[in-house]
Order: sequence, then structure tokens, then C-alpha cells
Amino acid sequence: MRNIGIRRAGSGFTLTELLVSLLVGLLVLAGVHRIFIAGLVTQNTASLQTEVNRKAQVGLDSIASKLRGGSGVNDAAASRIWFLDQEGQNCRFWVSDGTLYRYCGVDAGSYSNGDRVATDVKQLQFSYLDRAGQPAAGADLVCSVVVLLEIERAAHRARLQSTVRLRNK
Repeated sequence: MRNIGIRRAGSGFTLTELLVSLLVGLLVLAGVHRIFIAGLVTQNTASLQTEVNRKAQVGLDSIASKLRGGSGVNDAAASRIWFLDQEGQNCRFWVSDGTLYRYCGVDAGSYSNGDRVATDVKQLQFSYLDRAGQPAAGADLVCSVVVLLEIERAAHRARLQSTVRLRNK
């Protein structure tokens, strides 16, 4: 004889088993989500720090490369510089509203028009040294320039300093 209407007791899942398996699945998904979010935050932090470092390096390299071939400083201010580069052009570097600007040309130019070199500049500082390495008494006695450039964005900071010796000094 056949038992047509009788089910076996072991087939399928109970409601409690389904709820427990759903809860375990949700906990696993929540853990994966947290790991994903932490990875995104880490990537964003590293990307911002890399961008800040790059801006600072580009800015400092731009100043140092022009200044290295310079033959004389005309304006020896603490927050800006004006000098003659190796082609005899007037070069100026200054910061205005957090942007580092550069002007290089035959004209004397001013501290108002120039090419943007870097943004998010917190500090640009020049120190002028004579042949003995002491603070220069005047612009005509400058032999070396210490350049300090600090870039800051969203709590990420890069602070670079370089000493550049002028050509023929």
C-alpha cells in the first residue's frame, strides 16, 4: 500500500531556522559593508595626502629650478621673491588667497598677474643667506635662499623646505 497523504517530518526548514539563517546572513553582510567603507575611507585619505604632497613638490620644484639658475635677487621679502633667472627674465613667486603664482617675463611684472603653480598653500616663506650662510643684509648680498612651502587641505599637510644656491654667487 501507498501512503499518499503523509509527509515526512524532516523535509524543509522551520521558521526559527529561517530567521536564524537570515540573521547570520545579515551579520555577514554588515561586516562586509563595514570593511568596504573602511577601505573607501583609507583610499580617500591616501589620495588626499598624495595630492597634497604632489602640490607641494611641484611648487617647490618650480621655485627651486628657476631660482637655481638665478643671478640676483631684486626683492628679498619674507613671503615673496623677485629675481633674474638664467635667461635674464624677471621671475616672481608669491601667494595670494592660498594660491602660489609665478610670473616670468622680460617686463618687471607685478605681484598681481601670473601663472598658477599650486593651490591650498598655507605658507610660503623665504630666508636669504649671504656667502657665509648668515642672514643677508641686503638683496644684493644674497647667495642662497631657503624656501619653505606648506600645503594643507582637509587636515592633510605637506611641509617642504629646500636651500637653493644662486648661480655665480
